Formats: sequence, C-alpha cells, structure tokens
Amino acid sequence: MASDSQIRALLKAWLDYIHVENLSNASLEADDSEQPNIWDSLVNLVGDKLLIDESLFKNIKQQFKNSKNKGQTELPSIAVAFPQLYVVESNRRQFRPLFTINISPIFEGNYRSSGWNLTEYEFQPVIPNLMQWYGLEEEAAESLVTREGLKVFLETTFNRPFKTLQDFMGLIELPPFPVRSKLLPYLLDFDYAAFNYNLKKDFQKISDQNYFQWSRPGHPAYEYLFGQPKAPQHEVLYLGAFPNSLPDDYQALALKHSHSTPVTAVIGPPGNGKTTLLLHKIAQQVVHRAVELATTGEDKSNLTVVTSTNKFAVNNVEKILASNLTSDRFYLSGGSRDLVDTQVLPNLQAALDWLAKETFNYDEWESAKQQLLAGVQQIESHIKQDEHDQQQKKADEQLLESLCRDIQLLSVAIKTSAFESSSPLEFDRDYNKFPLEAYQQIGQYLDSARRSLPSEDYRQTYSRSNFWFAQILQTIKRFWQSITKTSAHHVLKRLHKQIEMPVLATLATPFQFQIPLTTESLIAAQQSVDQLLDEALNWQQQQNGIDSTQQQIESRKQQREDLITRRSQIENRLATYPTKDFYSRFYTELHSLQVELFEWSWQFQQQEARRRKDEVIASIRTYIALLNGEWDAYRQLSHNWRNIYRDISLLFPVFLCTLHSIRNLLPYPDSGCIDQVIVDEAGQIPPHQVFPVLVRCNRALIVGDPLQLEPVVNLSDQKKDEYRSKSFLEQGLTDVDYDRYSPTATTAYHRAAGASGQPQDIGQGIILKYHYRCVPVIADFCDRLCNYGMIIKTEPKASRLGANLIACNVEGKLENNVNWAEVDAVEALIEELLAAGYCLNSPDSDNTIGVISPYRRQVNALTQRLKSHWSDFSDKSIGTVHTFQGGQKSVIIFSTRQCKATDSLWFINRRPNLLNVAVSRARELFILVGNLEQISEGGHTRELVEYIKEFGEMR
Repeated sequence: MASDSQIRALLKAWLDYIHVENLSNASLEADDSEQPNIWDSLVNLVGDKLLIDESLFKNIKQQFKNSKNKGQTELPSIAVAFPQLYVVESNRRQFRPLFTINISPIFEGNYRSSGWNLTEYEFQPVIPNLMQWYGLEEEAAESLVTREGLKVFLETTFNRPFKTLQDFMGLIELPPFPVRSKLLPYLLDFDYAAFNYNLKKDFQKISDQNYFQWSRPGHPAYEYLFGQPKAPQHEVLYLGAFPNSLPDDYQALALKHSHSTPVTAVIGPPGNGKTTLLLHKIAQQVVHRAVELATTGEDKSNLTVVTSTNKFAVNNVEKILASNLTSDRFYLSGGSRDLVDTQVLPNLQAALDWLAKETFNYDEWESAKQQLLAGVQQIESHIKQDEHDQQQKKADEQLLESLCRDIQLLSVAIKTSAFESSSPLEFDRDYNKFPLEAYQQIGQYLDSARRSLPSEDYRQTYSRSNFWFAQILQTIKRFWQSITKTSAHHVLKRLHKQIEMPVLATLATPFQFQIPLTTESLIAAQQSVDQLLDEALNWQQQQNGIDSTQQQIESRKQQREDLITRRSQIENRLATYPTKDFYSRFYTELHSLQVELFEWSWQFQQQEARRRKDEVIASIRTYIALLNGEWDAYRQLSHNWRNIYRDISLLFPVFLCTLHSIRNLLPYPDSGCIDQVIVDEAGQIPPHQVFPVLVRCNRALIVGDPLQLEPVVNLSDQKKDEYRSKSFLEQGLTDVDYDRYSPTATTAYHRAAGASGQPQDIGQGIILKYHYRCVPVIADFCDRLCNYGMIIKTEPKASRLGANLIACNVEGKLENNVNWAEVDAVEALIEELLAAGYCLNSPDSDNTIGVISPYRRQVNALTQRLKSHWSDFSDKSIGTVHTFQGGQKSVIIFSTRQCKATDSLWFINRRPNLLNVAVSRARELFILVGNLEQISEGGHTRELVEYIKEFGEMR
C-alpha cells in the first residue's frame, strides 16, 4: 500500500496547483460585501514600488491575524494587478487581470510607507486574458518567458521597453470597449476565485484528516491514485436499462465492469454512444436499489452524481433525462448558487408539497413490489432456461459428434464391402445358369456306368506265348457278357436311357451335355462332369458370399440413413439454440424487459417514499435548510448524512452538477455519501479535480477520450517547470509522480485508466467501438487518425453539395493573427451551403452549419464578419475547437488560418487530438479551408489533405 506521506505529498501538490491556478484566474467579480475581494482604491504604483494606504494595509493585515488566531494553516492570498481592466455584466464589475503578483508575504510584516518592490515577488501570467485581448495564441502562451522575472516577462510579451513598472502601465495598449480601464493598480483576493473555491475547500478538508478512511485498496479514490484496471468479467448480470436505446456489446462490457469494480475507465470516441452508456448506468442504480429493498427489506442510498467540468456534457444528460421521463422528480440539476436557487430548491419544495399531499396505500405498494419481483423472476427464468439449454446443447453436441463418427464408420464399412463384392470371380465361365441337379444326376449315372464297364476294357499286357490263352479268355468273357448284358455296349446303351431326361435339362443352358458313345468318351465325360460340378459348386459358394455382402451393405446403408436422419434432427435442434451464451445477449434480447424493470423500480421507489413519508419529508426539509445555509442543518447532516441522502435519493436518485459545484450539494467529503459517480469528458479534466468526488463515492465510471482535446493549462512551459520543481521534486516526489499526477502533465482519464504517465500511454480503458454519428467516410478518417478500431454503424449519405469532404485552397496573409482571405472564403461557402438547403440555426442541430478554428483571433474575426452578414448566426455555431468538443453539426467549416511557410503547424499537429475533434464534429460534410500546400507540410494535416484528395473534392 502507498504510504501516508506519499498521499499527503500528492494532496499538497494538488493544492499548490490550485494556488497557482487561482493566481492565474481570468475573471474576478467585485464583491460589495463587508469582506471585499477587490480593493481598487488607496493603492498606487510609483516606479517599481507598490504603495498601499496605511488604513487599507491594517485592514487586510487584520484578516491575516484573525486567520492565525483561529489556528488556520491557510492564510489569505492577496495579489496585485495593473492596470485595472474590467467589464460590467449585470451591473457588477468583473476584473480581468493580465498578470497577478502574489504580495501575501507583505501583510505578515510591518507597514512600509516607502512601499514594496514588486519585482521581488512571485508573479503569474493570466493567459486567457492575454489571448483574448492581445492576440496571444496558445502556441505562444506556452513559450512565455517567466523565469527571468516580471520585467523581462512584460517586455517580451508586450514588446514594450520600459524602465519601471509605472512606465509600463502608461505604455501598454488598452483593449477596446466593452473593456473599461484605469491606469492604476488594484489588490485582489486571488484565493477567492469561485472557479476553485469549493475544490480547495475539499482538498483542505481531506488533507486535515488524521486518518484517510478511503486509503485502502478497493476504494475508488485509492484505486484512482495507485490501482491498475482489472479486466472485465463476462458472466455478469446487471438489471435495468434506460428507455431510449438498447446497449451495444461494448457499452455492455463497460456496464458489466462497473457493476462491481471500484473504478471503470471508458474511452468514448466521438459519436460512439457514451451518453447512452451513462443513462443505462443510471437506470441500473435505480433497479439495484429497488430489488434489494423488495427482496431484503433493507434500504441504502443509490445516489448517482453525473458530473464533469464541461457544462455541455452535464446538460446533455439532463436534456435526455427530461425528454424520456415523465416524472416531475428523479433528478436535481445544478450546483452553482444561482442554479440552487432557481432549480434545485424549487424542485425540492415541489417534491415536498407533492409528498405532503400523498397518502400511503399498502395494496399499491405491495402491487408495485410484486410487479417488480415478477420482472426479476422473469429474468431468473431466462437464466434457468439458458442453463437448461446449455446443458441440452452440450448433450446434443456430444450426440452429434457420436452420430457423425458412427456415420463415418458405416460409410467406410460400406465402401470396403462394395469394393470386395465388386472383385471379379476367378472362373472361365459364368455358372449362373448351370443345371446343377441335372449334372449331379448325370454324374451319378456316369460314375455307375464306368464302374460297370467290363474289365476287358482295362487292357493288360500279356506275353506272346500267352496270347492264345488271352484270346480264348476274351472270347469266353464276351459270351458271358452277352448272356449277362454286361458288355460295354450294353452299359452305354443302358446309360443313354438313364441320362436321357437330365441331358434334356441341359440342352436349354450354356452347359449342354454330350452323350458319350464310347468307353473312352464315357471316362472323359465323367472327368468333365466332375470338374464342372466342382467349379459350379465353388462358383455358387462364392456367389452366396457376394449376396450376403450385398445384404450387409443394404443393411448398413439403411442404418446410415437412419443415423443421417437423426443427425439432421439434432442439427436442426442445435440451430434453435442461441448462438451466444446468456451473458452475451441478455442486454439486447431482454431489453424491453430491462426497461420495464427500470420503470417498475422507479414506481416502487416512489411508493416507498410514500410509505416512509414522514422520514423523507424530514430529510428533504433538513436538506433544503442546508442549501439555504442554515448552520443547524449542517450539524444534522454531519451526524445523519447516510439516512438523509438515502431518503432524498428515493425521489431524486440523480444529481447533475459540475465538479466545482459538488460541494454545494454534498458539503462534506464523506466516504460513501455518493453510491456512484459518473464523470464525463474526463479526457478534458485535470486529475486533481476528480479526486474529491471519488473520496465521496463507492464506485466510479470515468468516461473520456485521451485522443480528443486535453485540459486547458493556463501556464507557460517555464511556469510548469517551476511547479514541477517546487511542488513535486522538492517535496520528495519524483518525475514519475509528476508524469502520473500533475495537472500539467496528465488527465483524469489517464489516471483512471492506470496510465504510466509515459507519452502515448493511454492506459487500459474499455473502448466503445460502435460509431453512430458521422457518415462513414468522415468517421473512417478519425479512426485512421487515432487507431480506435471503430465499427462504423452509419450509412453512406451524400451531402447537399455532393461530397462529404471538401478542401478549399486559400492562400491569403496574416494581419494581426487573422487570415482575412479565409474569412472571405468561409463567408462564400456559407452562402453556397444556405442555397443548398443548410441552415444557420436549428433546435436539434439538423442541417446546421458550424464554423471552427484552432485560433481565438481567427474565431473572433469570423464571428464579427458572419454575425454582421447574418444577424441570426448563433454564437454556439462559431468557436474554437475547444468550445465545440461534445457538440456536432451537419456541416463543419474548419478555418486553419495557415497561409505561409513561416506559420507554425506544430500546434495543430503535435497530437492527433485537435484534428480528431474538428473533423468528428461534422455529421455529413467537413470543409477544410486554408493554404493546402502549407497544410500538407504537417504530419496529421498532411494525412487529412491526402485523405480528402482520395475520398473528397479539392477546390
């Protein structure tokens, strides 16, 4: 774990930055109360010395004494500025210093009638006013010379040589009306800057704690400082959805991650639906509380705070909430004093009046509860059904695998058997029609006849001497055979009769039998018949084997067909299962049910407010008293804030305010007083500004884009280096700490995403990849520029001028940091766009034209020219790129002001961020205006010109 000393050093470094920022505050409104914050009289400048009337000195010195007596470590902060420049708004003077000199130390010493030499004190340029009235562009502001002291700074910045500060005040060129001026110095309480007042109070309160309750792993504030993002879990179920649109896969990934993780960092590229993400997160908070209450009876605050430094981002969420919800309650919007008076207090009072008239009806409360629980039961039934389906699917997949294996085995067996059965028989003749029975009879008769043949037919060898004897013996045999009818002639004759019918049976076959006529042919016939019978029997035996194989083949084919039918049935059943698991599809398939859960939960919360009417009314009254500044209410809140915020969030589960006004709504940085905080546009927020709200919360969703515009840091590079040395290195912190935590080096998004502080490291945020705003050809350029990996969901659509990208070559020249030729070109382009059907103003930004430039002087010139030509041209349609972040128009004209080789492209090209924002403001037509040859010298601007050459129109 991080050490307590490291945490305190970081908190001090952030407080130091607030001190520096206050010293560079661009506007301070004169306060006519008993304790003023501006002293514009009784102060003078003689040479380099500041003279203060003794009575004024004693008055301010008394404030320092009072602070010390009260034991305050932070003393008042007094600075001097000159000349007096101010504008009058709502009958109040707003002073706009060009620089401030911190003279707080003089009030801890004694009065000097001779005055104090101002060149010996810390000074701070006020860059916004220098930019507005003296043409100082951001690029030059970063290079201001501050290290060599006040006089060198003034001489190099205003290009006016002078001997004394008094001389400088007389030589400086004063801005024109509506600025008013006096050539006199004035004192200001620079710590009174409203911009940082609440933030400083929070940091002081947090720093004064003896024990940091949030300083533990798992708390959002601790994880923000020292943690590393955790990978999103897949099997996470959240309940509830906002009614405007269903979440996409990447929004769902972020919603799952933020369900139980202390800090979730999300990259929201231009037009990728981050507002939709925030709204769903709000809905889930409401459902989570209502379900817990309905199932356990226990209740805790579900307060969600939606915040940013960008008022547009906060107002955008409010606008969508208002357009989608019919309830008069649900959110409180605005933390500034004016908005508390005009919006927050009236809404609280209206809720109080409504609740006072309401009566609790148990049946309605129970009905709302059961409706909600039934909805939850539906979700649970889907989970169980999915579990059953997954089990069945797994079983079917295993069965399918087994069937496919069996079908394969049968196919191999059929193929093998078919090959064997088709092998040729090893016989010279086809015995298919062989008359087996006839030949068997013939064979029997032939065998019998052969045995019946007389022995004389079996020749014996006799000697010549015995020949006569043989002759006699032969004659006797023939005589005997004649009497007994056993001669060869009689045997053959008898055989012919015996085989007459079998022989006839062979005549109609290929195997006709030839009747033997001699004993020799009888013997040969017998041998032939025996051979034919052997071959026929062998042939038949082999043929029987083939027939059996064919039967086996047919049987196997039938088995295979049965298995194929079963396989088809299983495949069809598998096709009915969802292709994704439940956790990949519930947020889309069950979206309408999720929306109903949100609506039922909100109804149940309001029923619960009726049930606990007295408690809720008491809590709202205490809160109203607190917002009205009643001390006793602060005391009650400090002791009972959990119950008070729990009761208020029954009717107002959402607070909307800027980071600088959170303290007005939630005065104490109590850990857990906010259940969930949603920080929007975090890529534009310095890291320290988010920290106090993280101390207050249980979970944080921090959405931003490190590839869009960074925070505006009104310090020169030399002042940044001074801050680094003084507030980090000299306090025991390191350069690594500076890169990770300094408001001059990083952003709230980088911190939440666990970035190392090294260049190009944007940490590990979840990227929303689906793009819904710009036509594909415009969105694709931003994707190439920043390498988001976007999936563009918009359809191609031609602009009213045909192309979606146009580059207009305008050379011109710079006059007082204005390229008037570009102003002329923009004016002509607007004429053409209006003729084509585009418009200057529209409530929903449909078909509207926007004009932007990176440079304030160019914007001022464009505003002056265009509003003089078209009086209804809205101020919201012309501005710097910074003023347009978060906005969109159908057409954007981008005036680069570049005209000659001496112009610097570094400001536009140092990072892709500025071009990314400029191009992505255009939904259907982006027009680049400038010297295209000069613009093509830069890295990112060259990419843009080449891209327009390929996909757009060059003029």
